[in-house]
Amino acid sequence: MTSAGSPADTGASRLWLLVAVEAAALWGMAWGGSGTPWPAIPLWVVAFAAYLGAAGYAAAPHPASAPPHERRAPPLARRHVWTAGIALRVGVLPSVPALSEDIYRYIWDGWVQSNGVNPYAHPPSASALEELRTAWWPLINHADVSTIYPPGAQIVFALLASAGTGWWIFKLAWLAADLLVARLIDRLSPGRSVLPLLLYLWSPLVVVEVAWSGHLDPLGVAPMLGGVALAGTAAVPAWRSGALLGLGGAVKFAPLAALPALFRLRGPGALAAAVLVPLLLYVPYVGAGPALFDGLRTYGDLWEFNSGTYRILERLPGHPDVAKWIGASIVGVIAWWAALRRWPLERALLWTIGSALLLSPTLHPWYLLWVLPFACLSANRGWLLFSGTVFLAYAGRGAYLATGAWPEPAWLASLIHAPPLALLAWDGWRGRRSQRLVRRERVARGEEGREGQDGG
Repeated sequence: MTSAGSPADTGASRLWLLVAVEAAALWGMAWGGSGTPWPAIPLWVVAFAAYLGAAGYAAAPHPASAPPHERRAPPLARRHVWTAGIALRVGVLPSVPALSEDIYRYIWDGWVQSNGVNPYAHPPSASALEELRTAWWPLINHADVSTIYPPGAQIVFALLASAGTGWWIFKLAWLAADLLVARLIDRLSPGRSVLPLLLYLWSPLVVVEVAWSGHLDPLGVAPMLGGVALAGTAAVPAWRSGALLGLGGAVKFAPLAALPALFRLRGPGALAAAVLVPLLLYVPYVGAGPALFDGLRTYGDLWEFNSGTYRILERLPGHPDVAKWIGASIVGVIAWWAALRRWPLERALLWTIGSALLLSPTLHPWYLLWVLPFACLSANRGWLLFSGTVFLAYAGRGAYLATGAWPEPAWLASLIHAPPLALLAWDGWRGRRSQRLVRRERVARGEEGREGQDGG
């Protein structure tokens, strides 16, 4: 037991104060409702600073490692982390999405399917669909472009739209998937540490992009993490982990970047399942014919937003597509390297998806939701910092709403990308240096050779 005013009580009070500050800032953003940079960005800075403070305090060494007579209770129990995380979400959930209109595209894709229309066959602006237009139809962004969302997402859109076309229905579904992601992170946490759970549940990026803006990404992240959890269990058939990874790839294609690592770790059965699941889910939509991938082609050819490293590649001489090919080649090399080195699946996913994001012409803030769970599990400081600086990409939204053009000055791109990239590089260098020092010590003691002999 701890007495009133003990260090444990003080520590818990500090954490509760920090999460209260974060909640006030995030709720103020959501209920302000404008979706413009001011006051959203100042409030975001407050929320993210509070989050970093809470994470830093929770990550600090606790007296459990101290001598027995100096130990005290940990500052926050697991149930308190869950309570605060759910409260953060509930506070913004009823607020109308204001930073993005993507949710109206989800609803539209589900709505046309409930009326017997293949969502890949026509863009929302098509005259053939004029009779299906609703009061919220004008809110659909890029209405002249066919849908880009893979079939796993489309099936869920159709199911949700059959229950109604209110955006709150879709947000509730994404929130359920989001909490499942948190549960899986807790299960995968090393040593049952509560820190990864806190890093995810209290993340301002997750709260804003899922509970407020209503982005679907947890719908794919959850099965991806399920695949990771099963991949480490030898008693589970390999195809199950592959099927779950494929199911995540059927929502968005990102997890499929780790197919080489999956094959190396779990064999051809897992690989076949990961490929077959999205292919089979496409079958109901093949009636769209060549239009099936029109939206994706347009996205790949024309979209560019908040690019970081890609901006450097784009300055290389030659056709602009050269930069995309170089970026894709680098991601491919990382994917094969992860396979050859037998990286754990979570590490392979972090760095294949992560490198794709860093080299992509388009990096919307919610794209980081695909690497954030792995960053939380490994307490990766660079990616966690990126989950804060990436929000600054919204700085041009006010001008976009007024003029239709989204300004992206070079100084803002540097502010968003340079600090997390520098931290990733620094931590990577320190980690490599520590490994070399440990290896030298082991060689000096003669352990390296003995291990090689024992390992055969």
